[in-house]
Amino acid sequence: MFPMSGDQLLTFRQSLPRMAQLLTKMRPTFHLDSAADVDAGFIERHGIRGVLWDVDGTVMTYHGQDVDPAFPHVRELFRNGPARHAVLSNCDEERFEVLGRIFPEVPLVRGYTTADGFVFRSRSGGRDTHDREQVEELLANGGRQIRKPSGDLIRYGMRLLEVDDPKAMLVVGDQYLTDVASANLAEARSVKVKTFRRDTFPLTIRFTQRLEQLLYLLGSRIS
Repeated sequence: MFPMSGDQLLTFRQSLPRMAQLLTKMRPTFHLDSAADVDAGFIERHGIRGVLWDVDGTVMTYHGQDVDPAFPHVRELFRNGPARHAVLSNCDEERFEVLGRIFPEVPLVRGYTTADGFVFRSRSGGRDTHDREQVEELLANGGRQIRKPSGDLIRYGMRLLEVDDPKAMLVVGDQYLTDVASANLAEARSVKVKTFRRDTFPLTIRFTQRLEQLLYLLGSRIS
C-alpha cells in the first residue's frame, strides 16, 4: 500500500468520522468525460448561475501553472460566461498563493475552523480578505483549513457568487469524495469528470483516487 501525503491524510482524517454519511453523498448530478463539456451552452441549458471549479485534474495537470490547452473555453467562461465562477481547491497555503496568480479573474475560496467558529477567505484580482500575517496568526492559534468535502465551503461560495438557490449552483471536479460530496452536502448540483492527465499525479494520490472510486461504488450500493 502506498503511504498517503500530508494533504491526503488531512482530507481523510476530516472525512473519517462522517464516512457513513459521505458514502451516500457521492453520486454526481452529471457524469461527463471532461471539463471541455462544461461550456456556456451546458451552463445555460441547466440554469446555472454560479460554478465552483476544482482545478488540478479538472482543467490542468497536477500542480500545473496554467489551464491546459485542452480547455481553451475556461478563461472565456471566467471572463464573460453566462454564470459567475470561483475556484475551490484542497491545496495548501503555498499553492493557494500560486492559484491566485494563475486565476486573477475569479475568486479563490477557502475556509478555516477556529475556536470562535468558521473563518472564510477569498482572493481575487490580487486582493485577499486575509493577508499573510493574518493567516499565519490564524493557523498559529489553532485554526485549521476546512477541506473538501464541506457543504460549508459550497454555501460560502454561493454567498460570494450571489447564488441563493443551491440548484443553480454547480461544482465541477474529478473526485467523488471531495468535489461531488461537497456539492451534495450543500444540495447543489455537480459534474464529475474523468481525472485529466492522471499520469502527472504522484503515486500516493493515484492510490487514493482508486480508493475513492471503491468508496463511490460502495456508496452506490447502499444509497
